[in-house]
Parts: sequence; structure tokens; C-alpha cells
Amino acid sequence: MYPNLIIRYVIWELTKIFLISSAGFVGLMVIFGLAQEATRNGLGPDIIIKLVPYVIPKALMFALPATSLFSVCVVFGRLSAENELVAVESTGISKSVLIFPALLLSFVLSLFVVWLNDVSFAWSYWGVERVVLESSDKIVYGILKKEGVFQTPQFSIEVDGVEDRRLIHPVITIKNSGTGNARIVAHEAEIVSNPASYSLSLKLTKGLIESAKASMKFDDTITHEVPIRSPEEIAKATGNPSNLYLSQVRHAIARQKEEIANIRNTNGLHVAGQLVTGDLVGMANEESQKRLKSEEEAGYRLARLEMVPHRRWANGFSCLAFVIIGIPVAIRMKTSNFSATFGTCFLPILFIYYPLFMLGLEGAKSGSMPPYAVWFGNVACILIGLWLINREIKR
Repeated sequence: MYPNLIIRYVIWELTKIFLISSAGFVGLMVIFGLAQEATRNGLGPDIIIKLVPYVIPKALMFALPATSLFSVCVVFGRLSAENELVAVESTGISKSVLIFPALLLSFVLSLFVVWLNDVSFAWSYWGVERVVLESSDKIVYGILKKEGVFQTPQFSIEVDGVEDRRLIHPVITIKNSGTGNARIVAHEAEIVSNPASYSLSLKLTKGLIESAKASMKFDDTITHEVPIRSPEEIAKATGNPSNLYLSQVRHAIARQKEEIANIRNTNGLHVAGQLVTGDLVGMANEESQKRLKSEEEAGYRLARLEMVPHRRWANGFSCLAFVIIGIPVAIRMKTSNFSATFGTCFLPILFIYYPLFMLGLEGAKSGSMPPYAVWFGNVACILIGLWLINREIKR
């Protein structure tokens, strides 16, 4: 009866503190994330409200490992400071009876955070992207009303003023490094967003189009589309391993391996042909260097793809690693001052977990380390934490 009562007590205390602290942490992070998006993209309140569902998973992903550590620091620090652990041991019950529920809860939480990582990196990213694209005309209008100028790598707009949806005397510069910039001067214009084509439609009335080769005057209304993002940027975002779901990564890895094999076969045939014909100079020309670079880029993308599942699982199980570190430190400090306990617990995480995690992450990305290198920080924290827990149980 007593162990079950104690287990329920510990679970309730941990859950209570965890829910309260998570609500506070997540609320602050959501506000910070929305403020960041609003500042960067000039978003209005209507657009910010649409972004809330997509920002929450990312906020939870970052907040839950910290709140899990905070919860065990508060609960086990108080249990130790108020001699409740001593009282439990005096009945012949081991400290492990109190520690086990916290480890079990953190394990379940880690699985949930793995799922959150998947949702945040893929669903949230594309959700924010879609909301911003659908509202791109409102964003442009907002910036033009405020600053009078809107610029992207593809185009820029300067206006004398904005009246409702009318741009007064707009000057649009279309940037093109290949054919040179084109300039459109109009009496007035209106902007409509096209999310499907990643572009904006400019309805221009009475103006002049100037380019390096020719110029054209128009007295009626014409429509001109300008890209919000270049095709290269769209392809990069779509194929970015970080923006894929875990269910998509396995197929992406298989396709990437096939692509690398095809590139190597093609490069091998070119090199063999050059060796047969004695074209040693051709082996070092620009075309050969491009082929070698394409193989390197394909290998780099494969390394990133293989690292993605390990990264998301390692990020999720940081909850378990932090709890394993936090429990023995909180018990040993024997104080109800949770801020001091949390700060002390966070030091080994700051100086051990994060440096090892970043080392493994960069190594796995570049391919110089195996993809499971992202687990280095977790493994170090878990081993140190288990050693400290074992000492506390035997003490």
C-alpha cells in the first residue's frame, strides 16, 4: 500500500509542477516567436492569429526538456530538504521507488517530444510558410505604408503613398543578373498574392516599362507577376532534409543513394574516356570540377538525410537525459530553493550536453562523423546521471 501511495504522490507532484511551468514557458516562447515573425515579416494581428497553431509545437519542442528538468528540481529538491526521503527510507522503502516514476514519466514525455520535433520541423514550417504566402500582399502593403519601400532579392517597390489598396506612383525594379534589371513606373498599382506560384500579381495602370534592350509605354491596365522566391529557393526549401517528415526521410535516403550512384557512374565514364584519349587537361577543367562538386553536394545531402532521424530522436530524449541528471543533483543539494537547484543542474547540461550535441551535429551534417553522433550529449548526461543516482540510492 505504502509504495503505491508514494508513487502516486510523486507522480502528482511532478505532473502538477510540470503543467504549471510548461504553460508559463510555452506562453513566453509563443509570444516571443510571434513577435519575432511579426517584426521580420511586418505581420498584422490577423496574420499573427493564424500563425499561433504553427508556433505552439515549436515552443513546446524547446520548452518541454527544460520544464522536465525544472519539475524534478522542484519536487526532489523539496522532498530532500523537508526530509521526506529520510522518512520514506525509515520505513524500509528504497529511494528508487520515488525515482522510478520520474524516469518513467520522462521516458513517455521523450516519445511525445520526438513526435513534436517531427511536427515542428515539417508541419509547422510549411504552415508558417503557407500563412505568410497567403498574406504576402498584406505584408507588402503593411511595409509600404510604414516605410514606403519593400525589397526582396527578386524585386523592389517604392511608392509615394498607399491609399487603401492603391499604390500611388509605384516604381518597381525587377532584378535579373542575367538580362539586367527592368524598371516599371506606373501612375498607380494594386497587389494580389498568388501562393500557388510563389508570386505577386501587380495590376499596373498608366506607366512605362524600361529594360536594357527596350522600353514600352502603356495607357491601360496591365498585369505583371513578380516572384516572391526564386525557383532555386523553392527547390532548396522543398528538398531540405530538415523540412521532411520522418516518414519521408527513408524514401528520400533511398532516392539520394540512387542519385549518388548515377552521378558516380557518369563521372567514372567521363574519367575513363579522358584517360583512354589521354585528355589529362580535361580532367581538371571547369566541367570536370562541376561534376565532382555535384557528387560532393549529393554526399552532403545524404549525410544530412541520414542524420535527421537521429537528431529528432536525440532531441526528444533530451527530456530523459535532463531528468536523469536533475534527480540526483536535486537530492544531493537538499534545498527547496528550486532556482539554485535548477541552475546547478543546468551547468553540466550547458557545459557537457550542448557542446557534445553541437559537435556531433556538425560532424554528422558534414559526414565526418556517423549520423548517431548527435546522441553524444544524451549518452554523456545519462551515464553521469545514472552513476549519480546509483550513489544516491546506496548512500
